[in-house]
Amino acid sequence: MIYPGNLTHDNFMIRLRRLLDTLFLLALAAYILAGTTLTPFHADEATQIHMSRDFAYQLLQGDYARLRYDPAAPLTAETQLRLINGTVNKYAIGLAWWLAGYTVDDLNSDWDWGGGWDYNVSSGRLPSDGVLNAARLPSALFTAAGAVVMFALGWQLGGRPTAYLAALLYALHPVLLLNGRRAMMEGSLTFFSLLTVLAALRFARRGSWAGALALGVAGGLTIASKHTGAATVAAVFVACGVWAVVRLAAQALIPSPSSNEKAATRNRIGVVRSELYPFLRLCVAALVVMGVFLVLNPAWWGGDTVQIGQTILQWRTELLDIQAQLPGAYADSGEQGAGWLRFVTDMQPQYYEIDSWSDIPAMQVQIAAYAASPWTGIMADGAGVVITLLALVGVLLLLIGVPAQPTPTRLVLIVWALAMVAITWSSPLAWQRYYLPVYPAIALLAAYGPVGVWRWWRAVRAAREQAAKPAQI
Repeated sequence: MIYPGNLTHDNFMIRLRRLLDTLFLLALAAYILAGTTLTPFHADEATQIHMSRDFAYQLLQGDYARLRYDPAAPLTAETQLRLINGTVNKYAIGLAWWLAGYTVDDLNSDWDWGGGWDYNVSSGRLPSDGVLNAARLPSALFTAAGAVVMFALGWQLGGRPTAYLAALLYALHPVLLLNGRRAMMEGSLTFFSLLTVLAALRFARRGSWAGALALGVAGGLTIASKHTGAATVAAVFVACGVWAVVRLAAQALIPSPSSNEKAATRNRIGVVRSELYPFLRLCVAALVVMGVFLVLNPAWWGGDTVQIGQTILQWRTELLDIQAQLPGAYADSGEQGAGWLRFVTDMQPQYYEIDSWSDIPAMQVQIAAYAASPWTGIMADGAGVVITLLALVGVLLLLIGVPAQPTPTRLVLIVWALAMVAITWSSPLAWQRYYLPVYPAIALLAAYGPVGVWRWWRAVRAAREQAAKPAQI
């Protein structure tokens, strides 16, 4: 075969594989975006669109004072929403409707959960189709970009086969698709959480200043997307910190090769000092996380950050107490465990959390149209069980280190996956979107499961063949 220019066969194959990788990811992104307008409505979308007027207040009007939290002022619903919700999605929504030619006057009012569907529609709380579709685009784009990050995570874990399978399982997951396409915080939360894990993997291996900065920015954007993203950030920072301490301790205990006592001491001090740098850079990354979060939360500007944090914690505690009384709340830890298994193994999407929505004709029409479309992902019975079992195989391979994986990669991914299991296991409500953080972790581990088993079997077979060869004289 004749190759153009100075291309060799190897270079041609490398470029061909990269082209196929790009086409594959573009196809997944197109699939995710294709079902956006058909996605059934959720009332939280109305709230997010309503709050996106902060984009106009801050970036179009420059009215920063309007967004700041003042404990002495009367508490309004908007003030509380600004503090307990993430900001990335609402600013992305604001940018989307502004670019689409809409203004604040075109936005709906906040959804009233105490009123029925007809009341909310008649009182201007249901967003128009144009505004809703524009508002959904940022979240859908974040979700589509998440497939690219999943591909990169799979590549780090098990090469090209794992990358393809991980991105495919992510892009075809019905629950990720449903919630990621809505004008809600889940799309940005998922994308930046995965980006934080990827940044943590690279920082754990190299410990560079660039890696620390990337980890800090990604972590700050994750928490600014939705406060529950703090679980992902905390998990990977703990993993990176543990690895930095392990390396430091190992270097401190390794005997110096020099026979001269003074030279040996100097060598050991130099090695220990070099191993301290990654730990110090991790501390700087934590400061970057806080800095990015504060920059994206103008409600905190000029106030007592400790007091604001305590206020938010109090509100969230009160919210949990309220949720514990709602229909669908778990009675005990046993129900929580059963609920976790049910939602992880059953991939049928939960279109709404309030049972009364089943009586809304408009919702049933939207659900029927969406379910009949080809954009719902993997809907086969038992698919969730198979994926979960493959994920168990994947985490087992990581734990025992077969086939061999770099220790920091294994540590970061195991700690992250366990943290996602823990945070979703503790969900107080049988609401599927509360389990969203664990689905990408399961998809990644499930993609690694069969690839890892195949590589392990090949290594075992190669070892047997080598052992069977006659010894060379």
